Amino acid sequence: MEHSRPRLPAMLQIHQFPCLSDNYGFLVHEPKSGATAAIDTPDADAYLLEAAAKGWRITDIWNTHWHPDHAGGNAAIKAATGAVVTGPAEVERIGTAPDRVVDEGDVVKLGDVSARVLNVGGHTLGHIAYVFDDDNVA
Repeated sequence: MEHSRPRLPAMLQIHQFPCLSDNYGFLVHEPKSGATAAIDTPDADAYLLEAAAKGWRITDIWNTHWHPDHAGGNAAIKAATGAVVTGPAEVERIGTAPDRVVDEGDVVKLGDVSARVLNVGGHTLGHIAYVFDDDNVA
């Protein structure tokens, strides 16, 4: 018999939107604290506009890997918002080192919610994912 832990009510609001010609942006908002993470940053202007339209302030940038179409907007978003950049060490390859380097087994917080870091290397050697277990979303 398999036991599972009780499911907590989902706390996150996730907004997906098109950006660039062939990509999507993701904003993850934790309403209790008001914290909002930009997951990867292919187009800084699009992220800032979408966050403003939702009434959210970007407090964090969480990169999954170093490619410019995933981390290229870090500097502009950080300059506009003061967001803290979290990501794998390889993000340094595009010229802006993360404020916090994370890898397999680390835990990151977005307001009152925690996500565990998974190393999913393959697309790039240091590629990671963020898993919000209580919301059943990565």
